Amino acid sequence: MTKSRGRDGRGSHLRLVDSSPGPNPGQSSAGVGGTDLDTTPSVAVLDTLLETLLLDLAAAPTALHPIIAEASVARSAALLADQLWPAGQPDEIGEVERFFWADAARVLGERRDPDSFVLLTSLARTVGPAGRLPLQRAHLSRARTQYDVPDWVERISSFRLTSAIVSEDVTGDGLSVVLDYDDEQHPHTVVVFVDNNQGAIAKDVFVGPPVDRVVEAYQRGGRVTVRTVRPATAAGIILQALGETHDHDDPPVTEDFEFFSGLLVNRLTQLPERPIRPPVRAQLSGRQRDQLVAEFLASPAAVDLPDDAADIARLWIDHAVDKTVGGPLRVSAVLVELFLSYWLPRKVLADSTYFAAVPVVIAAWLRFAGERTELDLDAIEEALDAVDVWTPALEAAALSDPIGSKSGERVFLDDTSDDLEEAYRTLAGLGSPPSPDLRGLDKNQSATLSVLAPHAWLLAGETLGPNFAAEAFDIAERLVRDAPDLLTKARLSTWPRAIVWLLAHRHRLVGPGESLTPLALAAELASSAPTLRKTAKLLTDTLILPR
Repeated sequence: MTKSRGRDGRGSHLRLVDSSPGPNPGQSSAGVGGTDLDTTPSVAVLDTLLETLLLDLAAAPTALHPIIAEASVARSAALLADQLWPAGQPDEIGEVERFFWADAARVLGERRDPDSFVLLTSLARTVGPAGRLPLQRAHLSRARTQYDVPDWVERISSFRLTSAIVSEDVTGDGLSVVLDYDDEQHPHTVVVFVDNNQGAIAKDVFVGPPVDRVVEAYQRGGRVTVRTVRPATAAGIILQALGETHDHDDPPVTEDFEFFSGLLVNRLTQLPERPIRPPVRAQLSGRQRDQLVAEFLASPAAVDLPDDAADIARLWIDHAVDKTVGGPLRVSAVLVELFLSYWLPRKVLADSTYFAAVPVVIAAWLRFAGERTELDLDAIEEALDAVDVWTPALEAAALSDPIGSKSGERVFLDDTSDDLEEAYRTLAGLGSPPSPDLRGLDKNQSATLSVLAPHAWLLAGETLGPNFAAEAFDIAERLVRDAPDLLTKARLSTWPRAIVWLLAHRHRLVGPGESLTPLALAAELASSAPTLRKTAKLLTDTLILPR
């Protein structure tokens, strides 16, 4: 058993990857005075739980020890559930879990040191139904004769939830659910931040000051609304957000979330009321989205906009509705950043003419939405400033050549279109590109491959020569089919350029005595050498390419 290291270098999260150092199997182990020591698997696990608990307590002020003990043990119990209980039928999982906690209760019940009593108390008040009864019996038995135990131990997991508030940002980027816990010695809150820009996941959980100080800080900072809710309502919001987090393949949560989420779940299960499920979020139909675009184009904000305004506004609405929570009329600097620097460059292949129209249209949309929602002018100005900040991200993603017969066109990867193939046939003079094999791919992968592989074929043929087009096409096909997760690590338009960069170096077309230099090749590919070098390395590190 090993432990990863926390940010302060201390032991942190359990990782059950092997056994702890100890005597070889079959050998007896003797303690002081020749007393035999228990060597059941539970002992090794409990020793690691205790070590982790003591390290977590040592890093926290004494006033927080009851909370830290609850959080540490709740986290460790959740990790045990993930790693020790085997996959199988629910009754099989329960049998293994019940056996482990019964043995753990026996081991801790026989010990007499204060530290193991702290662990036993924490487990008895934290572990679920499968182990609660034997642990509580062992705890009551030891409590009658246990000495030298700090007073704070009895306060572990004994805090009473008294109220809850919800604080929402006026820009709709997220909300904080604040649970207020009453305690004579250390009143505190448990705060859960829900990130609307990441699909309303629970992104952060931390212990905060008493609720009156939290409300005062929110009111002093401004740009938030604060409302009191029933604890059951707050629990429903939190549980829905936790579900979104767990459904995420790689949720961008904080370290505090990792540490305190077990405590949060433990406390929510102790609520006397059943959580109230939040209302189902309303979705905009295609017709409603088109109507909103029409209203925008008819508004004063849309005067003298480029011809692509309707298309760009619809993309903004689709992103806001399908990828975030809060709707398309949110005026948010963070939403602008996500749309301009991340989502749009990865979903749209377009030239500089099209991308040059995007900031103008988005700025007009923000003014339109700000007026519709009667948002404060400073929030609108902040979002407009973000448009200027993130416009270079679009400029860097623009293709060096038009992708269609006219400049200003774009190919949206979720569309099915033959325009791109026609453009390549016209621009390259290389004939028609091969048709990629789409068997076994989902809709998004098929759309990506249908655009990416022909573009790599064209770029390699024009830059390096016709003999390299087919190899570039094959690498693009391998990328989408064998390593689709890799596509998120760079802009979509960067991958064809990186493939050409890789081929030029593999075939020794770049270097002393050759017609191409790294800087010249990067300039011809309309990108920077460090970006191409880094992206090409991702390819070689992930894909096994023929020599």
